[in-house]
Amino acid sequence: MRRLFRVTLFLTFLLASCSPQPVRVAEPTSIPTPTAALVQHAPEIRFALIGEPRAEQINVWELFDESGATYADYALRAESWPRLYHLLPPESTFEPLAANGMPTEVTQENDFYVAAVQLRTDLKWTDGTSFTAEDVAFTVNTALSFELGYDWGVYYSRDYLHHAEAIDLATVKYYFKQKPNVGVWQYGALQGPIVQKAFWEKSVGDSASLLPADALRADIAKTQADLETVKADVAELSEQVLALILSGKQNRILDSDLKRKQNEQIFVQSNLDRFLEEYAANITSAQSALYNAEDEAEPVLGTWIPIGMQNGQWVNEVNPDFPFAQPNFDRAVYQILGSEEAAITAFKNGEVDFILSPNDLTVDMAGVKRSPTYSARFLVFNPLRSQFADPAFHSALSCMLDRNLLATDILQNRAAPFDAFILSPQWHEPAARDSCTGMDESARIEQAVKFMKDAGYFWASEPDMSSAGQGLRYSNGDPFPQITLITPSRDEDMLRYTAANYVAERAGYLGISLTVQEMSMAELVYAVYSSQKYDMAVAGWRLSEYPAYLCEMFGGQNLPLYNSGRFQSACDALRVESDLDRAQQGFREVETALMSELPFIPLFTVTQADLYQNIVYPSESVLSGWSGLYGAPAIAVPTP
Repeated sequence: MRRLFRVTLFLTFLLASCSPQPVRVAEPTSIPTPTAALVQHAPEIRFALIGEPRAEQINVWELFDESGATYADYALRAESWPRLYHLLPPESTFEPLAANGMPTEVTQENDFYVAAVQLRTDLKWTDGTSFTAEDVAFTVNTALSFELGYDWGVYYSRDYLHHAEAIDLATVKYYFKQKPNVGVWQYGALQGPIVQKAFWEKSVGDSASLLPADALRADIAKTQADLETVKADVAELSEQVLALILSGKQNRILDSDLKRKQNEQIFVQSNLDRFLEEYAANITSAQSALYNAEDEAEPVLGTWIPIGMQNGQWVNEVNPDFPFAQPNFDRAVYQILGSEEAAITAFKNGEVDFILSPNDLTVDMAGVKRSPTYSARFLVFNPLRSQFADPAFHSALSCMLDRNLLATDILQNRAAPFDAFILSPQWHEPAARDSCTGMDESARIEQAVKFMKDAGYFWASEPDMSSAGQGLRYSNGDPFPQITLITPSRDEDMLRYTAANYVAERAGYLGISLTVQEMSMAELVYAVYSSQKYDMAVAGWRLSEYPAYLCEMFGGQNLPLYNSGRFQSACDALRVESDLDRAQQGFREVETALMSELPFIPLFTVTQADLYQNIVYPSESVLSGWSGLYGAPAIAVPTP
């Protein structure tokens, strides 16, 4: 949503390629206070944290950038800084946190698109000073000027956000270079971490002296303009020379001018490369200085106050001001362990209450609870194979798939059923689901046959409860062709491989000859995105809370996956829609239409294991599990 869609989609395809998947760490979420009916209290909640955190060696600027962002460090420190809004679990409702009410509507003001947020006036940093709009604007502008990446870059996108300004102590105003959508605004800038200006202002100022000088920026801008001019000259001269060549003529003056301009283009490009290299080096130096800035005694403002290492364990103590929630524990204690085996031993010995791991737990023991994650798997059809493009065929095949059986029995709860295109309850249209969900075997077969017959297909022997179909043909009498379904090998992704064989079995009952072909993950990605030499594939993507991926996949610009412009106008509108309600309605309409067409067939999501004892949560299941929320110590409730 905030990066070039083709790059994003391709990378998420690769990230989803192996199973199990690590828990997503890019968007740590603050947690609400539990309901009064559940409230108990205990001195501490104890975690086994698998990993090698560097919490005492990295400051907030590095923590949320690529070099510092790890699951372990986020578990220890991500909730130490305030955010204006958060996603309230388990439904991921967009709610104010440090903000007072909802943001204003995005409007155009001169060359910018602007919106403002009112802040709560009761919040205090741990040094006793007030949280103000100056802190917000300072954080945003620092992230932009230092071109910070990873989470900083996602929250405060340089492609959209120009700067932020404190209008008064309780009002911050955001200025955008282009109209933001919900992904950039509500799910981006409004959920970014905020630091205290008073503490960081001097360190940031010192580091900023290493940023590229204005003269270098001017040189780059001028050279880029010169390059565009000379490129246009080269293109014009090339066209003239080519026209002469095609007419059998030659003009030595034109040839000489073209050669001269081509050499000029090489020279200008070389200068630009040199300037850009210097610019990148300056940015790197400034970022490095910022990452190394001292953060001892930094004031924070979160549910938990980091105390640091005590007796070999990391300790966070509850913020006595309870700025955002009132946890049921006085402190959260983290035992740092190097392996799952060590964590399981500590758990069995009663030393810890919850095992936190960046990866899915491999242990199979009583008490493990599994939740769906954002790692989703689909049946993908080659858009160039028109013989497999009929929505009736897709609907019939989808109807034959019992996703509950696949997830629970065949994949043994390592997967969760998925029969739609959106996971988040905030964005999913409840009515948009596979039409055969909940049917028994007899009803599935009957409905699948109806889909096919209504579209003109017929069989020599029609499938029913007693026997599979034989001799499937198109309405014109041509036999239905054999299909090859490509999938990662069983060694690379057992879940996808097993699901592919289940699909082949169910397709066979409809009289469809479907062969499963194993290949490496790299070969599968190449087949789907490059050569397009395949019929069907079991593909995987890591979906996001905000469903921008629907438009990345089906918005008319992703021909290797979907070569129809059906949703282009809707997606063009959603790309500039900053109203949350209208965006939700728009994506629900797209999802509903996709379920009627089924260009992909949703299969399942990979699940995430939670292993905890002595505590309970208001909801047993949440997307990515409670370990995806780092154990949610602010919402956990001790058992009596």
